[in-house]
Amino acid sequence: MADEQKKIPVTIITGFLGSGKTTLLNRILLDVRSSNTAVIINEFGKTGIDGKFVEETKEEIIEINNGCICCNVRGDLIRILKDLLVRAHQEGTKLQRVIVETTGLANPAPVIQTFLMDDVMRYWFELDCVSTVVDSLHIEKQLTEHEIAREQIAFADRIIMNKQDLVSQDKRDALILRMQHMNPEAEIYDVQNSDVPLDKLLHVYSFSLDHTLHIRPNFLKQHHHHHHDDIQAIVLRDDRPIDSKRLDIWFSYLVQVKGESLFRYKGILHVAGEKRRVLFQGVHMLFASNMDREWKQGEAKQSELVFIGKDLNEEELQMGFAFCLGDLDELQSKGA
Repeated sequence: MADEQKKIPVTIITGFLGSGKTTLLNRILLDVRSSNTAVIINEFGKTGIDGKFVEETKEEIIEINNGCICCNVRGDLIRILKDLLVRAHQEGTKLQRVIVETTGLANPAPVIQTFLMDDVMRYWFELDCVSTVVDSLHIEKQLTEHEIAREQIAFADRIIMNKQDLVSQDKRDALILRMQHMNPEAEIYDVQNSDVPLDKLLHVYSFSLDHTLHIRPNFLKQHHHHHHDDIQAIVLRDDRPIDSKRLDIWFSYLVQVKGESLFRYKGILHVAGEKRRVLFQGVHMLFASNMDREWKQGEAKQSELVFIGKDLNEEELQMGFAFCLGDLDELQSKGA
Protein backbone atom coordinates (compact mmCIF):
# COMPACT_ATOMS: atom_id res chain seq x y z
CA MET A 1 0.00 0.00 0.00
CA ALA A 2 1.20 3.49 -0.85
CA ASP A 3 1.18 6.13 1.82
CA GLU A 4 1.97 9.83 1.92
CA GLN A 5 5.68 9.24 2.51
CA LYS A 6 6.03 6.56 -0.17
CA LYS A 7 4.19 8.20 -3.03
CA ILE A 8 6.16 8.31 -6.26
CA PRO A 9 7.44 11.83 -6.96
CA VAL A 10 6.61 13.38 -10.32
CA THR A 11 8.75 16.05 -11.96
CA ILE A 12 7.21 18.06 -14.80
CA ILE A 13 9.50 19.93 -17.18
CA THR A 14 7.91 22.52 -19.42
CA GLY A 15 9.01 25.55 -21.41
CA PHE A 16 8.63 27.04 -24.86
CA LEU A 17 10.22 25.56 -27.97
CA GLY A 18 14.01 25.64 -27.91
CA SER A 19 14.32 26.71 -24.29
CA GLY A 20 16.57 23.81 -23.21
CA LYS A 21 14.14 21.30 -21.68
CA THR A 22 15.88 18.24 -23.12
CA THR A 23 19.26 19.49 -21.89
CA LEU A 24 17.78 19.76 -18.39
CA LEU A 25 16.24 16.30 -18.72
CA ASN A 26 19.62 14.83 -19.61
CA ARG A 27 21.19 16.45 -16.55
CA ILE A 28 18.50 14.95 -14.33
CA LEU A 29 18.90 11.51 -15.89
CA LEU A 30 22.62 11.51 -15.17
CA ASP A 31 21.77 12.05 -11.52
CA VAL A 32 19.04 9.39 -11.29
CA ARG A 33 20.80 6.86 -13.55
CA SER A 34 20.82 4.13 -10.92
CA SER A 35 17.17 4.56 -9.97
CA ASN A 36 14.06 3.12 -11.54
CA THR A 37 12.84 6.26 -13.30
CA ALA A 38 10.21 6.53 -16.03
CA VAL A 39 10.57 9.37 -18.52
CA ILE A 40 7.53 10.42 -20.53
CA ILE A 41 8.18 12.78 -23.43
CA ASN A 42 5.27 14.51 -25.12
CA GLU A 43 6.25 15.38 -28.70
CA PHE A 44 3.97 17.42 -30.93
CA GLY A 45 3.53 15.56 -34.22
CA LYS A 46 3.18 11.98 -35.38
CA THR A 47 6.92 11.26 -35.26
CA GLY A 48 8.78 11.87 -32.02
CA ILE A 49 12.28 13.28 -32.04
CA ASP A 50 13.04 14.48 -28.51
CA GLY A 51 13.72 10.93 -27.33
CA LYS A 52 16.59 10.66 -29.80
CA PHE A 53 18.37 13.51 -28.03
CA VAL A 54 18.04 12.04 -24.58
CA GLU A 55 21.19 10.39 -23.26
CA GLU A 56 21.19 6.59 -23.26
CA THR A 57 20.25 5.43 -19.78
CA LYS A 58 18.64 2.48 -18.05
CA GLU A 59 15.51 4.54 -17.58
CA GLU A 60 12.47 3.75 -19.66
CA ILE A 61 11.65 6.53 -22.11
CA ILE A 62 8.11 6.67 -23.45
CA GLU A 63 6.90 9.09 -26.09
CA ILE A 64 3.35 10.36 -26.52
CA ASN A 65 3.04 11.71 -30.07
CA ASN A 66 0.51 13.41 -32.29
CA GLY A 67 -0.69 16.09 -29.92
CA CYS A 68 -0.18 17.91 -26.67
CA ILE A 69 -0.90 16.26 -23.35
CA CYS A 70 -4.41 17.62 -22.98
CA CYS A 71 -7.88 16.15 -22.66
CA ASN A 72 -7.41 14.11 -25.85
CA VAL A 73 -4.35 12.19 -24.66
CA ARG A 74 -4.56 12.56 -20.89
CA GLY A 75 -6.04 9.08 -20.93
CA ASP A 76 -2.85 7.83 -22.62
CA LEU A 77 -0.75 9.34 -19.85
CA ILE A 78 -2.88 7.68 -17.17
CA ARG A 79 -2.80 4.36 -19.02
CA ILE A 80 1.00 4.46 -19.38
CA LEU A 81 1.50 5.23 -15.70
CA LYS A 82 -0.88 2.48 -14.60
CA ASP A 83 0.94 0.02 -16.86
CA LEU A 84 4.26 1.05 -15.31
CA LEU A 85 2.87 0.43 -11.82
CA VAL A 86 1.60 -3.01 -12.79
CA ARG A 87 4.88 -3.94 -14.47
CA ALA A 88 6.93 -2.81 -11.48
CA HIS A 89 4.75 -4.93 -9.20
CA GLN A 90 5.10 -7.97 -11.46
CA GLU A 91 8.88 -7.54 -11.59
CA GLY A 92 9.16 -7.04 -7.85
CA THR A 93 10.67 -3.57 -8.30
CA LYS A 94 9.55 -0.10 -7.33
CA LEU A 95 9.05 2.83 -9.63
CA GLN A 96 11.01 5.57 -7.88
CA ARG A 97 10.33 8.65 -9.99
CA VAL A 98 8.41 9.86 -13.03
CA ILE A 99 9.61 12.72 -15.24
CA VAL A 100 7.25 14.25 -17.78
CA GLU A 101 8.66 16.58 -20.43
CA THR A 102 5.87 18.46 -22.20
CA THR A 103 6.02 19.78 -25.73
CA GLY A 104 7.02 23.43 -26.02
CA LEU A 105 3.55 24.21 -27.35
CA ALA A 106 1.70 22.80 -24.33
CA ASN A 107 -0.03 24.40 -21.40
CA PRO A 108 1.16 22.25 -18.45
CA ALA A 109 -2.19 22.51 -16.64
CA PRO A 110 -3.67 19.24 -18.01
CA VAL A 111 -0.53 17.34 -16.98
CA ILE A 112 -0.75 18.77 -13.48
CA GLN A 113 -4.46 18.00 -13.31
CA THR A 114 -3.82 14.37 -14.30
CA PHE A 115 -2.08 13.82 -10.96
CA LEU A 116 -4.77 15.65 -9.00
CA MET A 117 -8.08 14.45 -10.46
CA ASP A 118 -7.59 10.72 -11.10
CA ASP A 119 -7.98 8.63 -7.92
CA VAL A 120 -5.28 6.10 -8.85
CA MET A 121 -2.84 8.83 -9.87
CA ARG A 122 -3.45 10.76 -6.66
CA TYR A 123 -3.03 7.61 -4.57
CA TRP A 124 0.30 6.52 -6.04
CA PHE A 125 1.91 9.76 -7.22
CA GLU A 126 2.75 13.15 -5.74
CA LEU A 127 3.75 16.21 -7.71
CA ASP A 128 7.26 17.17 -6.71
CA CYS A 129 8.09 20.14 -8.90
CA VAL A 130 6.95 21.94 -12.04
CA SER A 131 10.01 23.46 -13.72
CA THR A 132 9.69 25.89 -16.62
CA VAL A 133 12.81 26.43 -18.74
CA VAL A 134 13.10 29.87 -20.35
CA ASP A 135 15.19 30.93 -23.35
CA SER A 136 16.58 34.24 -22.06
CA LEU A 137 17.45 35.44 -25.56
CA HIS A 138 13.98 34.99 -27.04
CA ILE A 139 11.57 34.97 -24.10
CA GLU A 140 10.48 38.60 -24.43
CA LYS A 141 9.21 38.02 -27.95
CA GLN A 142 7.66 34.70 -26.94
CA LEU A 143 5.81 36.24 -24.01
CA THR A 144 4.47 38.99 -26.26
CA GLU A 145 3.31 36.71 -29.05
CA HIS A 146 2.36 33.42 -27.38
CA GLU A 147 -0.11 32.94 -24.55
CA ILE A 148 1.27 29.43 -23.96
CA ALA A 149 4.66 30.93 -23.03
CA ARG A 150 2.98 33.12 -20.43
CA GLU A 151 0.95 30.21 -19.05
CA GLN A 152 4.09 28.09 -18.70
CA ILE A 153 5.55 30.80 -16.47
CA ALA A 154 2.37 31.01 -14.40
CA PHE A 155 2.30 27.30 -13.50
CA ALA A 156 5.97 27.02 -12.53
CA ASP A 157 7.39 26.30 -9.10
CA ARG A 158 10.89 26.74 -10.56
CA ILE A 159 11.74 29.09 -13.43
CA ILE A 160 15.05 28.28 -15.09
CA MET A 161 16.35 31.34 -16.91
CA ASN A 162 18.52 29.50 -19.41
CA LYS A 163 21.09 30.84 -21.93
CA GLN A 164 21.94 33.74 -19.63
CA ASP A 165 25.34 34.01 -21.34
CA LEU A 166 23.60 35.28 -24.50
CA VAL A 167 22.11 38.39 -22.91
CA SER A 168 23.51 41.38 -21.06
CA GLN A 169 23.37 41.68 -17.28
CA ASP A 170 20.84 44.52 -17.54
CA LYS A 171 18.55 42.40 -19.72
CA ARG A 172 18.92 39.44 -17.39
CA ASP A 173 17.95 41.59 -14.41
CA ALA A 174 14.94 42.95 -16.30
CA LEU A 175 13.84 39.45 -17.33
CA ILE A 176 14.12 38.13 -13.79
CA LEU A 177 12.06 41.07 -12.54
CA ARG A 178 9.41 40.35 -15.17
CA MET A 179 9.28 36.69 -14.18
CA GLN A 180 8.88 37.71 -10.54
CA HIS A 181 6.05 40.03 -11.51
CA MET A 182 4.25 37.26 -13.40
CA ASN A 183 4.81 34.53 -10.81
CA PRO A 184 6.14 35.69 -7.43
CA GLU A 185 5.82 32.16 -6.02
CA ALA A 186 8.44 30.57 -8.25
CA GLU A 187 12.11 30.22 -7.41
CA ILE A 188 14.21 31.63 -10.29
CA TYR A 189 17.58 30.27 -11.37
CA ASP A 190 19.75 32.24 -13.78
CA VAL A 191 21.83 29.59 -15.58
CA GLN A 192 23.67 28.49 -18.70
CA ASN A 193 23.11 25.16 -20.48
CA SER A 194 20.25 24.32 -18.09
CA ASP A 195 22.84 23.73 -15.37
CA VAL A 196 20.70 23.88 -12.24
CA PRO A 197 21.72 22.18 -8.97
CA LEU A 198 19.46 19.14 -8.95
CA ASP A 199 18.82 19.39 -5.23
CA LYS A 200 16.82 22.48 -6.20
CA LEU A 201 14.60 20.46 -8.54
CA LEU A 202 14.28 16.96 -7.06
CA HIS A 203 12.69 16.02 -3.73
CA VAL A 204 11.69 19.64 -3.10
CA TYR A 205 7.90 19.10 -3.23
CA SER A 206 7.46 22.74 -4.13
CA PHE A 207 4.04 22.06 -5.65
CA SER A 208 2.69 21.04 -2.24
CA LEU A 209 1.82 24.02 -0.06
CA ASP A 210 2.22 22.21 3.26
CA HIS A 211 5.67 20.90 2.25
CA THR A 212 6.68 24.38 1.11
CA LEU A 213 5.48 26.07 4.29
CA HIS A 214 7.33 23.51 6.40
CA ILE A 215 10.58 24.41 4.64
CA ARG A 216 9.88 28.13 4.15
CA PRO A 217 7.41 29.34 6.82
CA ASN A 218 7.30 32.87 5.36
CA PHE A 219 6.71 31.66 1.82
CA LEU A 220 3.41 33.49 1.34
CA LYS A 221 4.59 36.72 2.93
CA GLN A 222 6.96 37.61 0.09
CA HIS A 223 4.39 38.36 -2.60
CA HIS A 224 3.16 41.54 -4.21
CA HIS A 225 0.77 41.99 -7.09
CA HIS A 226 1.67 43.46 -10.47
CA HIS A 227 -0.08 44.12 -13.74
CA HIS A 228 2.64 44.29 -16.39
CA ASP A 229 1.36 41.18 -18.21
CA ASP A 230 -2.03 39.58 -18.65
CA ILE A 231 -0.62 36.87 -16.36
CA GLN A 232 -0.55 38.41 -12.92
CA ALA A 233 -0.42 37.61 -9.22
CA ILE A 234 -2.79 39.06 -6.65
CA VAL A 235 -2.32 38.63 -2.90
CA LEU A 236 -5.01 39.16 -0.26
CA ARG A 237 -4.34 39.26 3.49
CA ASP A 238 -6.32 39.97 6.62
CA ASP A 239 -5.97 39.20 10.33
CA ARG A 240 -9.68 38.78 11.00
CA PRO A 241 -11.30 35.33 10.96
CA ILE A 242 -13.12 34.19 7.84
CA ASP A 243 -16.71 32.95 7.90
CA SER A 244 -16.55 29.35 6.62
CA LYS A 245 -20.03 29.37 5.03
CA ARG A 246 -19.31 32.57 3.13
CA LEU A 247 -15.93 31.16 2.13
CA ASP A 248 -17.63 28.10 0.62
CA ILE A 249 -19.95 30.33 -1.39
CA TRP A 250 -17.09 32.48 -2.68
CA PHE A 251 -14.79 29.59 -3.60
CA SER A 252 -17.65 27.77 -5.30
CA TYR A 253 -18.21 30.85 -7.45
CA LEU A 254 -14.49 31.25 -8.19
CA VAL A 255 -14.01 27.63 -9.23
CA GLN A 256 -17.14 27.40 -11.38
CA VAL A 257 -17.15 30.84 -12.98
CA LYS A 258 -13.55 32.04 -12.89
CA GLY A 259 -11.72 28.72 -12.92
CA GLU A 260 -10.40 28.98 -16.47
CA SER A 261 -8.69 32.27 -15.61
CA LEU A 262 -7.20 30.96 -12.35
CA PHE A 263 -4.01 29.07 -13.20
CA ARG A 264 -2.71 28.57 -9.67
CA TYR A 265 -4.13 29.64 -6.33
CA LYS A 266 -3.15 28.71 -2.81
CA GLY A 267 -2.97 30.05 0.70
CA ILE A 268 -3.52 29.81 4.46
CA LEU A 269 -6.92 30.54 5.97
CA HIS A 270 -7.76 31.79 9.45
CA VAL A 271 -11.27 30.37 9.79
CA ALA A 272 -13.58 31.51 12.61
CA GLY A 273 -13.90 28.91 15.37
CA GLU A 274 -11.11 26.72 13.96
CA LYS A 275 -8.00 26.13 16.09
CA ARG A 276 -5.97 24.91 13.13
CA ARG A 277 -4.79 26.62 9.99
CA VAL A 278 -6.60 25.65 6.80
CA LEU A 279 -4.48 25.21 3.67
CA PHE A 280 -5.96 25.42 0.20
CA GLN A 281 -4.67 25.19 -3.35
CA GLY A 282 -6.14 24.79 -6.78
CA VAL A 283 -5.47 24.56 -10.52
CA HIS A 284 -8.25 25.95 -12.70
CA MET A 285 -11.45 24.16 -11.61
CA LEU A 286 -9.67 21.65 -9.36
CA PHE A 287 -9.61 22.79 -5.75
CA ALA A 288 -8.67 21.13 -2.46
CA SER A 289 -8.27 22.16 1.17
CA ASN A 290 -7.00 20.44 4.27
CA MET A 291 -6.42 21.09 7.94
CA ASP A 292 -2.88 22.03 8.90
CA ARG A 293 -1.26 22.39 12.30
CA GLU A 294 -2.75 24.36 15.18
CA TRP A 295 -1.98 28.05 15.39
CA LYS A 296 0.99 28.47 17.69
CA GLN A 297 0.84 30.34 20.97
CA GLY A 298 1.42 34.02 20.22
CA GLU A 299 1.41 33.47 16.46
CA ALA A 300 -0.39 36.13 14.44
CA LYS A 301 -3.45 34.50 12.90
CA GLN A 302 -3.76 35.74 9.35
CA SER A 303 -5.37 34.61 6.12
CA GLU A 304 -3.07 34.87 3.10
CA LEU A 305 -4.40 34.07 -0.37
CA VAL A 306 -2.37 34.08 -3.60
CA PHE A 307 -4.04 34.01 -7.01
CA ILE A 308 -2.07 33.66 -10.26
CA GLY A 309 -4.04 33.88 -13.46
CA LYS A 310 -4.96 35.69 -16.63
CA ASP A 311 -6.63 39.11 -16.62
CA LEU A 312 -7.68 38.78 -12.99
CA ASN A 313 -10.05 41.38 -11.60
CA GLU A 314 -8.42 42.53 -8.38
CA GLU A 315 -11.42 44.56 -7.26
CA GLU A 316 -13.71 41.56 -7.66
CA LEU A 317 -11.34 39.34 -5.66
CA GLN A 318 -11.11 41.96 -2.92
CA MET A 319 -14.89 42.18 -2.74
CA GLY A 320 -15.22 38.40 -2.51
CA PHE A 321 -12.64 38.33 0.27
CA ALA A 322 -14.45 41.16 2.04
CA PHE A 323 -17.69 39.18 1.77
CA CYS A 324 -16.00 36.29 3.60
CA LEU A 325 -14.90 38.70 6.33
CA GLY A 326 -18.37 40.22 6.63
CA ASP A 327 -16.77 43.50 5.63
CA LEU A 328 -18.22 44.32 2.21
CA ASP A 329 -19.85 47.57 3.29
CA GLU A 330 -16.57 48.93 4.70
CA LEU A 331 -14.69 47.97 1.53
CA GLN A 332 -17.27 49.73 -0.66
CA SER A 333 -17.18 52.83 1.57
CA LYS A 334 -13.44 53.08 0.91
CA GLY A 335 -14.08 53.13 -2.81
CA ALA A 336 -12.11 49.90 -3.46
